[in-house]
Amino acid sequence: MVLTQFEWHEIKLLGMEAKLRDTINDAEKVLESLRKVSLPISEVAISLASRTGRLDTSTSNKDLYKLVTSISSELEQIGVKQDELTAIKHDWFYFTTFDMCSLLSKKIITILQSHHEEASEIYHQWIGNKPITDTEKQLELLKPVRDANAEIGEFRNAFWKKSYKDIPAILKKLIDDSKVLTMNEKQIFWKENEESWNDVLYFIEKNEFRRPEIWLVA
Repeated sequence: MVLTQFEWHEIKLLGMEAKLRDTINDAEKVLESLRKVSLPISEVAISLASRTGRLDTSTSNKDLYKLVTSISSELEQIGVKQDELTAIKHDWFYFTTFDMCSLLSKKIITILQSHHEEASEIYHQWIGNKPITDTEKQLELLKPVRDANAEIGEFRNAFWKKSYKDIPAILKKLIDDSKVLTMNEKQIFWKENEESWNDVLYFIEKNEFRRPEIWLVA
């Protein structure tokens, strides 16, 4: 069979196209394998960093944020989907929300502790060094002590192993339902912490900091 020069070039081009297609397919397989390996490794890295690099730890929020952002950027470059990126950052979302809400919770606990101390002092003054003969009065005076102590315990354990998206609602409900906090104390708390509360809600919605200059200062 005699081939014209045009036909011969066409065959060569078809061969090159096939090789190129094979090379692209091989590259896509490598990238897919890389994605499969990178996702669990990245998830573990972010999870471990999120557990150790938190408030009052040696790893600052700023350094942790840089790590999470860097890993996300690298994974995006190899074609990892957005929903997969969101999934591997779950522990960072959780512990960041946990810590942000814990700062607010600690302020409430401080108020509750003052109520507890005041109620305890009243109770101990009533007892003095005399034997207790009026148990009804004793229970009446013990109630505010026990109520404050119970609410302190609720605030301390409220967020653990909860969905990070539910944590703000849990905190708000505990404050709203508190029988120890006065209405005035609640109003003052929300007024003084409005910006921080908005930061929490923004982080839940956007998975980003509303005021990075506040939360990533160190």
